[in-house]
Amino acid sequence: MESTQQRDIHGKKGYYVSSSAQVLTPDQAHDQHLDLQERMRHPIAFHAEMMGDTMYYHQAMKQSDAAEFEKAVVKEVNGHVENKHWTLIKRKDVPKDQEVIPSVWAMRRKRNLVTNEVTKYKARLNIHGGMQTFGVNYYETYAPVVTWFAIRLLIVFAILFSWSLKQVDFVMAYPQAPIETDMYMDLPHGITTVLGHGKDHVLKLSANLYGQKQAGRVWNHHLVSKLRSIGFVPSKVDECVFYRGTTIFVVYVDDGLCIDPSQARLNRLVKEINDTGLKIEDQGHPADYIGVNIRKDSKGYYHFSQLALIDAIIDDVGLTHSRKVKPVPAKVSVRLHAFQNSPVFDGSFGFRSAVGKINYLAQTTRPDILMAIHQIAKYSHDPRKEHGEAIIYLVMYLKGTRHIGLYFKPDPTKGFEDYCDSDFAGNWNKHFAHNDPSTAKSRSGWIVFYAGCPIIFGSSLQSMVALSTTEAEYIALSRSLRDVIPIMELVAEMKAKKFQVVCTEPYVYCKTFEDNSGALELARLPKLRPRTKHINTSYHHFREHVRKGLVKVFPISTHDQIADCLNKALPQNAFVKHRIKMCGQ
Repeated sequence: MESTQQRDIHGKKGYYVSSSAQVLTPDQAHDQHLDLQERMRHPIAFHAEMMGDTMYYHQAMKQSDAAEFEKAVVKEVNGHVENKHWTLIKRKDVPKDQEVIPSVWAMRRKRNLVTNEVTKYKARLNIHGGMQTFGVNYYETYAPVVTWFAIRLLIVFAILFSWSLKQVDFVMAYPQAPIETDMYMDLPHGITTVLGHGKDHVLKLSANLYGQKQAGRVWNHHLVSKLRSIGFVPSKVDECVFYRGTTIFVVYVDDGLCIDPSQARLNRLVKEINDTGLKIEDQGHPADYIGVNIRKDSKGYYHFSQLALIDAIIDDVGLTHSRKVKPVPAKVSVRLHAFQNSPVFDGSFGFRSAVGKINYLAQTTRPDILMAIHQIAKYSHDPRKEHGEAIIYLVMYLKGTRHIGLYFKPDPTKGFEDYCDSDFAGNWNKHFAHNDPSTAKSRSGWIVFYAGCPIIFGSSLQSMVALSTTEAEYIALSRSLRDVIPIMELVAEMKAKKFQVVCTEPYVYCKTFEDNSGALELARLPKLRPRTKHINTSYHHFREHVRKGLVKVFPISTHDQIADCLNKALPQNAFVKHRIKMCGQ
């Protein structure tokens, strides 16, 4: 099966499998996997590509609830008309140097995160960004997206210092910004007008419609200018974090999260934002934010969970009525590889959809399954029987542990703690080593805590071949500190702005727990040896932090290395011990 690049309804590139194409070569599959695992680090975007509740117009009209989608279409169009987001003009009046771009419907069911029941039907009208031309109707496209570590970090602060939390939603966010360049769009499918039809008339856009390549960037600039007008200043570390006095505001596209010691100030903030001309809804205390259910218990601690998503995954793979469960997410005795001599996966469930959903779960609330889903996702381009069985095994584990999420019980005596580990050439397979470069590569795993709460975690195949255990461990250490240092900088920035933070010394610092003595020595001592000289450029970026004492590297026994379960499959006792440390349960 050859992976072909296509564009989704938002003009983004995605990988789709063509069943009639040829099998990828091992080198092609390996390169695609390195790209795939980087995309998996952005779970919201990755999840959106995979979810079955998002569909095109023609697909929605074939559903049993098509009538609800039709109502959503009418509501969407009426909203655009009432807000004067376009003007109907004759096709012949479109300037010759301008393109008329097709319109595309994105239909979606929104579900309750606890019950999985459909709560809303959404129809979003998009311009087909994949048909835009650079230099004609778009230029720059970059738009910042808030990091999960910023969201978790702020919630930890809210718990520690009893700050108030509020969630807000920007209504029809992107079109609140004006259009950047002249753009013309075909009438959307299913819509007619008494003034003309699609053959003779088009829509001249006056608002920043969804689907444009630059839509996110234009909306972000518009939002930032409005927030600046009421005194907010963007963070220099995370462009989606804003400060004003005692208030911190975080935004992910059209979802906002704000914290402040005073609930009254947060209530006034909603009115202030509305007064700028932005349309915003107050959704109160965040019960769910970007697909994660957030629950506050009687002791004031927070539990992040995704029960509905787990149930949807269980149902997708056909295990709803099964009583079988597993104690670990992956078999210790099995190392996944291509299995090219095995039967092709039978398609009994949506393989890629399951990978997308499980990855979203792993990246947001279940670090205990990160390694397992990464190993499975690697073979999404050509799944075989064994890969399907690996998903079933993983979902059996989820079925037995569906109540688990992330439990935030901050300890104010602790600062940053980074646990990182590596599985040196753990996928080595002598039968495939001659043509599969991935078998020689090591896997890094890391998890970062702040005040005893998990802030960020990761598991990924290393991009270069490590020549020794020391080198593999050092690369893992370096990779984890790429995440740690920006978090340290964000906390240092908050401290400089007089926000209360957990800090036991004059400087924000990080403890890194490393269980390899060679990597420990290499991190502490600026000595280069013939066997390690080649990694100087890529992996010594944190040396200055070590020299200044901002990053402190300490030894830890392999038995206590929490990150061990993020780079290899472990027996039940060791795995559960590390899972409790990570998830709090």
